Amino acid sequence: MILKKLDLNVHDTKKVSELIYFTDSHTFDKILNDKTNAIEKLEKLVIVGNNSIGHENIQVVTKKNDDNVLGILITSKKDQYNAKNEIKNFLKVFSISNTIRFTILGFIDMIFLATLDEEDFYLACVAVDEKARGQGIGTFILESSLELARNDGKKKLVLDVDLSNNGARRLYERFGFNIFNKKSIPWWGGERGMYNMEFLI
Repeated sequence: MILKKLDLNVHDTKKVSELIYFTDSHTFDKILNDKTNAIEKLEKLVIVGNNSIGHENIQVVTKKNDDNVLGILITSKKDQYNAKNEIKNFLKVFSISNTIRFTILGFIDMIFLATLDEEDFYLACVAVDEKARGQGIGTFILESSLELARNDGKKKLVLDVDLSNNGARRLYERFGFNIFNKKSIPWWGGERGMYNMEFLI
């Protein structure tokens, strides 16, 4: 397996968008009404770039002699994008009302997401194609992330895991990530929020 920059002319951007969609399908369905529409809009955001899921932030996992996308990694750095640019690019893809919804959601997410320092290498999205699970691709993405962070002079890998995503949390803990913070609010029948996790390099 190899991890390489997403190439819009080579890799299947629809598959990439499906993987992004599955990381938070509940939210995307709620705002965009259905899976097909959500994936189509996410693909446009990937292609237009200069936003949090733009192509310049995406790495894809493929086999060495095959360009089929098996998994993705989306990274970001502190203050990489400002709200004004994000809204401007959202308006290229979404209606005004959906742009407002996503912007509000982004501000709500800031309550739960880890606060980044200059030394942090943030894993915004790690996803593996359902058909390719059980092949060690998730671990491969984390190992590759560690190498990317070292090459970039960073001191920590940082990521966020939904409180209800026990499978992902266990994967990250097995790799060596530790929970350094828990941010949550009371929610119907329980709580909603994130575990902020880190791996010291």
